[in-house]
Amino acid sequence: MAATIVVGGQYGSEGKGKVVALLASRLDAPWLVRCGGPNSGHTVTIQGKEVILRQVPSCSEPHNATFCLAAGCAIDESVLLAELNLLNVDREQIIVDPRCVIVTEQDRQAEREELQGIASTCSGTGAALIRRMTRKSDVRLARRSDALRARCRVEPVAPLLHRTLDCDGNVIVEGTQGFALSLLHGPDYPFVTSRDTTAAGFAMEVGLSPRLVENIIMVMRTFPIRVGGASGPFANEISWEEIQSISGAPEVVPEYTSVTKRLRRVAKFDMELVKIACQYNRPTGLAVMGLDRLDYRNTELKDPDQLTDRAQAFLCNVELATGLRVQFAGTGFSTFDAVSIDFKSRHSEIAYARS
Repeated sequence: MAATIVVGGQYGSEGKGKVVALLASRLDAPWLVRCGGPNSGHTVTIQGKEVILRQVPSCSEPHNATFCLAAGCAIDESVLLAELNLLNVDREQIIVDPRCVIVTEQDRQAEREELQGIASTCSGTGAALIRRMTRKSDVRLARRSDALRARCRVEPVAPLLHRTLDCDGNVIVEGTQGFALSLLHGPDYPFVTSRDTTAAGFAMEVGLSPRLVENIIMVMRTFPIRVGGASGPFANEISWEEIQSISGAPEVVPEYTSVTKRLRRVAKFDMELVKIACQYNRPTGLAVMGLDRLDYRNTELKDPDQLTDRAQAFLCNVELATGLRVQFAGTGFSTFDAVSIDFKSRHSEIAYARS
C-alpha cells in the first residue's frame, strides 16, 4: 500500500476532516496522521453527533483506527487529553511523536499581543514552532510530558508508518488549513499561517518519502471561506445572505470558525486559485464540498444521480478546468452528507462536444 495525503486547496475549512473520515470508513484498520496544531479544528460525525477535533485525526469510527500526531505537530496538552477522553480510545491507539513541541500559555499570550492584525486564532501554535526553531535546551517537547506519557504512546511516528506501509497497511495524512494560507507559497503574506500547507510540506512533517505517497486528494468548497476579521484579501467576497439567495435555502445559515467562533468570510468560487493549488500539490483526485450551498435541493443527498443539473455542471467544469476526477462531493454539514462520484464519462462527453 501507499500513503494518501488530504490537502486543502483554498483558505482552509474546506472539509479535509470529512474526507479523511470518509476514506477511513472504507478501511478495516487505518493509520490516521494529523499535521499542524490546535489552531484549526476539523468536524466529524461520531455516533450521530458532530465533534470538533483540533489535535486527534478525524474518524467516524475511532475504535477501529490508530491515531498519530506527527513530529511536526504542536500540541496543546489540555486540548489533546480532552479529545482523547471524549473519544475514549485505548492508550495503544494514540501515538505522539516525542519531538512534537508543547504549546504553553506564554505562547498563547505572545500571539494575543502580536498577531491580532492578521486575525490569528491565537492558539499559540506559531509561537511554539518559533521556540522550537531556537533549539534551546529549555524548549519542552512531548517526550518531557508526563501527562501525555500516561495517556498516549510517545514514540517516533515515522518508523511505525514505514513499517505499516511495508506491510501493505493504509496510512492517511490529514493536512491542516489550505494552500492559500501556506507560509511559503500563500499569495498574501503576512496573512498566512505558521507552516507550509502543501502535500509536500505535510509529507515532510510526517517523515514520509514522496515515493511513499500514492494519492493526494485536494479538497475545495463551492464557496470558499476564511477566518473573519482582518484575515487578508479575499477575491469576490460576498455575504451569507447572498449564499441563501443563490442556493434557494429557506434561511440564512452563516458559518463560524470551530476554534474562535468568529463569523467566517465567504466568497464566490475562484477557479484560478484552485488551478494554482493543483500545480503546487499535483493531486490525484479532488473533493468538492458545499453542493448544498450551490443549490439547496442537493442537501443531504447521497446518490450522485440525484444531484441537480447545477451541481453536476459545476463538478464537470471543475474536472475540465483541472484535468482531475472529482471523487467525493459534500451535500451537507455531517460527515456522511456526501456522494462518492465518478464523472469520467460526462467529462469525456463534454470534452468531445467542445472539441
